[in-house]
Amino acid sequence: MAARKPKAVAMAVAGLDPSGGAGLSADIRAFTALGVYCAPVISAITVQDTRGVYAVRPVEADLLKRQLEAVLEDLRPSWAKVGVLYSAENVKLVAELLPEKGVELVVDPVLRAGTGGPLLEHGALEALRDELIPRAFIITPNACEAGELAGIQVRSIKDAKKAARALALLGPEGVVVKGGHIRGLMATDVLYYEGRFYEFRRPRFDVDAHGSGCAFSSFLTALLALGEDVPSAVEKAGDLAYDAIRWSISVGSGRPVAEPSARLLREAERYAVLREVEEAVGAFLSEPKVTDFIPEVGTQIGMAISMPSGPEDVAAVEGRIVRAGARPVAVGPVRFGASSHVARIILAAMRYDPGMRSAMNMAYRPGLLEALKRMGLTVASFDRPREPPDVAMTEGASLPWGVEEAIKACGGRVPDAIYDLGAVGKEPMIRLLGRSAREVVKKALRAVRMASG
Repeated sequence: MAARKPKAVAMAVAGLDPSGGAGLSADIRAFTALGVYCAPVISAITVQDTRGVYAVRPVEADLLKRQLEAVLEDLRPSWAKVGVLYSAENVKLVAELLPEKGVELVVDPVLRAGTGGPLLEHGALEALRDELIPRAFIITPNACEAGELAGIQVRSIKDAKKAARALALLGPEGVVVKGGHIRGLMATDVLYYEGRFYEFRRPRFDVDAHGSGCAFSSFLTALLALGEDVPSAVEKAGDLAYDAIRWSISVGSGRPVAEPSARLLREAERYAVLREVEEAVGAFLSEPKVTDFIPEVGTQIGMAISMPSGPEDVAAVEGRIVRAGARPVAVGPVRFGASSHVARIILAAMRYDPGMRSAMNMAYRPGLLEALKRMGLTVASFDRPREPPDVAMTEGASLPWGVEEAIKACGGRVPDAIYDLGAVGKEPMIRLLGRSAREVVKKALRAVRMASG
């Protein structure tokens, strides 16, 4: 069988970060997430971790040149993301060699690490501004970098536009001033391209994620290599970087690390979650005794992927599980987005413990509640009559409020079971929570058998 070909091949010329958060490590993960093959070329070796940069050594220009030529000769990439080069000699080499070979450059003009350490040696800033930026197709400075390169302070969107226009005069076809450091309620990326400004706004995160800038420029490079037009590629790269920051991971004692693979991992996980819920539902339906514990509104079993954005990332039973004579029956198949009800419970619990990804509801029965307690499970409750009027009037707010009340009663820990005694128009209910759908159903079946004698 012939080996398959990648969607595209692109080059990443950047530094090696041994902590794995930035530089080539982030570039490779970002390219791979979009199906683009990454040819990583090492331009500098850093000594750094999530807390700071302690040393930088540029790769000798001759060795960098040989790496570049090897990739160009064999893989023939048409796009390259250029990050930390550190030395003026390496900046000049990349500026001369890659455009000469027809390679379009996405230049991330990294001047300093996120912790403040310099990533350009003396004299390299002039080479970057005078030789590399003029030969770039597009550059992606953050506000501080744009300001330093353009010679102005960038504190607002108006400043960002002024800097972008000034930098475009140096030669690149496009300039993106990333908005993480620009004041405002929203984080706004500013693109200047073909004489027009574009603004891309997203909610801010109170997270300073290591490697997020590398991820953005790499996503942009990959999208351009795939044939996306510039405004669309910039917007999509921003969305992907937003996800990388949102789902950043804590791997050290310093800054969290952006996760460029977040969207790829989320999609890959969906199949496993579907199978998990299907198997859990099958186990629940195989026990006839559960019929007496199915509430009038039906039982729902759900599970979220580990990085959920909302109810659409929670798999549950379409139409719930209902009583059909003496047996439980699932009305429909398991699918994502099938139940906002159970999704709200799970998402509320995950805000306190991201591992508590599954929940199900059962009818309130004193014997069932007692069985759960005898099993040694943590049981908590909330009182519906105490629900604040503003919560009661907000669609979908009641259950998250109840879950949070129960969690607070447990000192911030998510309990194994949460119950309430109902209210007018609200059936008394027990809700089981756990780390997987199988775990939740296993608890339920054991409690049912104990309660049934």
